[in-house]
Amino acid sequence: RRSFDLLMWQLRYQALPTVCCVVAATSYAPGHGSTVIMSAVVASSVCSGSVLGGLAAGWVVSYLVDRALFACIRFGVPATMTNILVAGCVGSTVALVFAMAQIIPALIMFTNTIRWVVRMSAMNMASHLSSGWSSATIPYQWDGTGIGFFIGCVFCYGSKIGWYHSIFLPLILIEMERGEPSVLGAVDECTLVLVSAGICAANILSGQQNRGEQAGGGGGGNNLNSNVSNQDSSIVHRGLCINLLCGDFIEVAYPYMERSMIVNVASYFASGVATEVMYKEMPDLVLSSAYLPLPLSIWLSQDCQRMGVACLAAFGISFIGALVANMFQRSKEEVKKED
Repeated sequence: RRSFDLLMWQLRYQALPTVCCVVAATSYAPGHGSTVIMSAVVASSVCSGSVLGGLAAGWVVSYLVDRALFACIRFGVPATMTNILVAGCVGSTVALVFAMAQIIPALIMFTNTIRWVVRMSAMNMASHLSSGWSSATIPYQWDGTGIGFFIGCVFCYGSKIGWYHSIFLPLILIEMERGEPSVLGAVDECTLVLVSAGICAANILSGQQNRGEQAGGGGGGNNLNSNVSNQDSSIVHRGLCINLLCGDFIEVAYPYMERSMIVNVASYFASGVATEVMYKEMPDLVLSSAYLPLPLSIWLSQDCQRMGVACLAAFGISFIGALVANMFQRSKEEVKKED
């Protein structure tokens, strides 16, 4: 039992910072191979419990390895001694500086603050936001309704303009640095993955209806629905399967959002409603991840029922919105054909 607890502690507090340190070091100094990897592993020994600490140590290692290697070559240090100095001394120096400067505790405090903010319920957010306002400014007690909806819309909008990898994903990794699931991972699952899956499912259904009418000679023509062409059919099938099983193909829905205002509005509304359900009370009970099959994402959450309702809202609203958009587009094309 003690060995198992020790293993779990290592995996939760040491493994991820070490991986982040190595990845950062090899990304910024890719030409030094195993030397920079060994140096990063040594430096990460003081980064327990801090993903940011691992990333910072990896960047510093990558910077110093170049300088140390150049100095060794300039002063004619033999190759074996150069490897020892670069791999061992650089990593040890970085670890020593981080430990003496108390950088890791400061970064842990910073990430704890981020985790506390993103897991705060809408009511608590409203309480903190309105604490400095007078009763004359706010004539009623705001319970935070709408905050979750706003967060969901921001997530949906941000994913279209490049905020996911620059802002959202780093926040998710910071929240998960202790080996726990993430409330932003649950938001990711609902506002991006399941919204995309709902749009794909609606387009698949519309495409099947169109092919059925064409086969039956129901006055269909060759392109009743410009939102779902025959060329797009295989893409939306693949998008639906990947999103429900892996959560990693949200981009497949973006063209349909751009083509139809109805689909776009439904996507924002679905994102907002789903996130409002999660943030209404105790969002720390719906921690999850988008990079899992949908049933596992729901099961991973402590409050499976609320997570399931949020997932159903995200999928259902986007599905209905895309269906309505396809039916509207189809009726417009039929009118044009008759004219």
